[in-house]
Amino acid sequence: MITSMTGYSRKDCTIDGHRVRVEIRTVNHRFCEITTHVPHMLAEHEAKIKRIIGQHVARGKVDVSIALPKEAAQTQTLAIDHDVARRYVDALKKLQRDLKLPGEVSIELVAGLRELTTIPPPETPSKVITEILAKILPNALDELQIMRQREGRALARDIKGHIKDITRDVAAIRRHAPRVVEFYKDRLHSKIQHLMKEHPVDDARLSQEIALFATRCDISEELARTASHLDQWKTLMEAGTEVGKTLNFLVQELHREINTMGTKGNDVEIAQRTVAIKASLEKVREQIQNIE
Repeated sequence: MITSMTGYSRKDCTIDGHRVRVEIRTVNHRFCEITTHVPHMLAEHEAKIKRIIGQHVARGKVDVSIALPKEAAQTQTLAIDHDVARRYVDALKKLQRDLKLPGEVSIELVAGLRELTTIPPPETPSKVITEILAKILPNALDELQIMRQREGRALARDIKGHIKDITRDVAAIRRHAPRVVEFYKDRLHSKIQHLMKEHPVDDARLSQEIALFATRCDISEELARTASHLDQWKTLMEAGTEVGKTLNFLVQELHREINTMGTKGNDVEIAQRTVAIKASLEKVREQIQNIE
């Protein structure tokens, strides 16, 4: 199944009184690039988080946010570093003596020293961490995959429509190509007869000229390679697993063959068809940039 690189999912739940929120956003990218935003107690698990994500996402830029929003009624603990406070007081008293400064080192002065007080975050039970890694994150990734697959189906429908148009135009070029030499032969014969009314036409020379033209405008190889590329395209679209890079390569190859057809074809109808094909290929190229 074709999968888009664009997706979003969010899971909110409560584990043992701890609220947990997991958000995942993905956009297109040449490779798999994972950025995580996690609270301190999950910092040591970042490598594992990325491995879990890598099992679900093969390509794209992934932004993962895991948060534990604080409850309004949650009690916070204030911690005071007594050793640091003591050193501050001793240093301030020494400074007072050395400089003969008036006043006292009071509690108000010490309380204003921000370095002495900390509010440590509440401890998170290991059960919460385990639940995040084993259940919540994988569930969010499953929902993300569902959205990416839904987007992928929409992309596939649009691309198949453009490929159908390309196949139709290539078939028209294949039908028309053999007539190009005949049209050239008739035009050349009429032109020579008009210029050389009183002299017979050299059929051998005319045949040689037509043969040279036929060689120059022969696009049978380009048509064969184009048909092969289109067959590969259909196979990949049916397989649909991590095909974005391969499809992008096929678009480049198809564009090359169509350009050559337009140059060698030496015919107005072929030129018009190749222009239409290149327009469809450009639309396909834009769409496959978002395929995993």
